[in-house]
Formats: sequence, structure tokens, C-alpha cells
Amino acid sequence: MDPVLIEKGKKVSLAILTREDAPALYRIINDPEVHRTLSTPGKIYSLVEEYDWIDNYANVPGKSVNLAIKYNETMETVGIIGINDIDNDRRAHIGYYLRKDYWGKGIMTEATALMVDYAFRIMNLRKLFTNVYSMNPASSKVLEKNGFHKIGTMKRDHYVPGEGFVDVNFYELLNSDA
Repeated sequence: MDPVLIEKGKKVSLAILTREDAPALYRIINDPEVHRTLSTPGKIYSLVEEYDWIDNYANVPGKSVNLAIKYNETMETVGIIGINDIDNDRRAHIGYYLRKDYWGKGIMTEATALMVDYAFRIMNLRKLFTNVYSMNPASSKVLEKNGFHKIGTMKRDHYVPGEGFVDVNFYELLNSDA
């Protein structure tokens, strides 16, 4: 089945998540190098949990929109990006992860630009926010390239296996049209 594309960029496109994406996401999220940068760095996910998340939680009207990142040359799923915790003040959390062999190629920067455009232009959100562990400077660069501003740091706030307690940097981006 061909993916339903929501946003198309030069390198990647954002597509509606389907059950067909679950095996790829399962492999990516459980890669130790990818996983250590996520909000639950000690948790291992099962394939059943991926199917359940796609079926029941990934896209909840008014609450969350999560999309597959498709590499345009092959249309394979190489990551995920999402807008979650949408509130009544039109604020939401943006989060993402990418397959390790696609790191450092501008893929996540482009995917984030596509998602920000979708969040502000289509979803009419007013503000996006997120947090990044200090030991993940690449993610901070992705955000900064997309206009996010660092608004603070919580020192030694979150435990990451192999790292101990790390600083957590907080970022936000306001929709200039809202």
C-alpha cells in the first residue's frame, strides 16, 4: 500500500502512520543509541506495543498527530515525528526520533520544518515546545535551525542509563501568525 503523504520535502515526506510502519519503528526505537535520547531511555518496547500505539494513541483528534518520516528515494520509514499533548491554549509538545544511519544528513531538520509548517498552518497551533537532554546536541541543533529558542535548563533532571542524571534543555517556538 502506498503511503498517504501529508507533507513532502526534498529528502523526506511525512505520512499517515499505518500498521505497516510498526516493524520499522520497533527496530528504530529499540536501537540503544536512538533510545537513550528519548523520554523513557530505560524502557524496551515490544512490537505489540508499537501496533497498539499506532492503533490507539498515535493520532487522537484534538490531542495528538504522529507521522511517519519517509525517505523519498525509497519511501521506507526512517523515523517518526509527532505533535502531542495538544491543549486548549493551542500549545503542543513536538517529539521525534530517526534511524541511526540517517543521522547527520539534514533529514530531521527537514522533517521538523515540515511538521512545524503543518502544526502552524494546518493545525493552527500557537506554540510548540520540547525538551532535549544535554548529551544530545544534534537534536538541539535541529530545533535551533527551525527557529526554536532555548528557554531554560533543568540541571541533573533526568536519569539516562550509562550517563547518570543529565541536564534537560527546554525549547519553544511561537507561531508568528497566531
